[in-house]
Amino acid sequence: MSAWSTCRDAVRADRQLLMDLQGRYNADRANRVEQGSFLGDVTQRIGFQMTVAIRVMQLLRDLKIPLGAPLMSRLIRHLYSAEIHWLADIAPGIAIIHGNGLVISHAAAVGPGCLLFQGVTLGESMDPISKVQGAPRLGRNVHIMPNAVLIGPITIGDNSKIGANVTVSRSVEAWSSVRSPEPEIAQRSNGKHAVGGR
Repeated sequence: MSAWSTCRDAVRADRQLLMDLQGRYNADRANRVEQGSFLGDVTQRIGFQMTVAIRVMQLLRDLKIPLGAPLMSRLIRHLYSAEIHWLADIAPGIAIIHGNGLVISHAAAVGPGCLLFQGVTLGESMDPISKVQGAPRLGRNVHIMPNAVLIGPITIGDNSKIGANVTVSRSVEAWSSVRSPEPEIAQRSNGKHAVGGR
């Protein structure tokens, strides 16, 4: 398969996942998404714009155009405040929601069906015990919620969900859910009583 057809098929898979997710999570808008044009989606949906930019970056890499992929990576950084390395292994059929602050290391891998929200980091680090250097590898249909940080040579199993604001530095089995502790909620003074008063 040529680099051009690989790029085209990846964009189609990304858009199809977007429509599938819209139908699953926001049924009232599903029909409008299905009827929308590709041009409308790429101009109005920032996450889809980002996936198209990633596919163009991969195309430039695969065509071995000198400096093409690194320059596209820098353009993504300036347009979307996201750092996505051109060597990252990003499978066709992913979805990005919002996407600002997304960071994907050159050593990371993202499987098909994955959903990445804003502020997600897939970062490279060294395992303190094995001394192996690497970045996360996401299986199929992994959902990563906002501001989650996944770091080091770990694997996130298929169909797992990583909650918002968690840091994950060890592997997660398939069909797992990783959540941060519930925040502590304490009653505040309503302002009627001064501190140290009656």
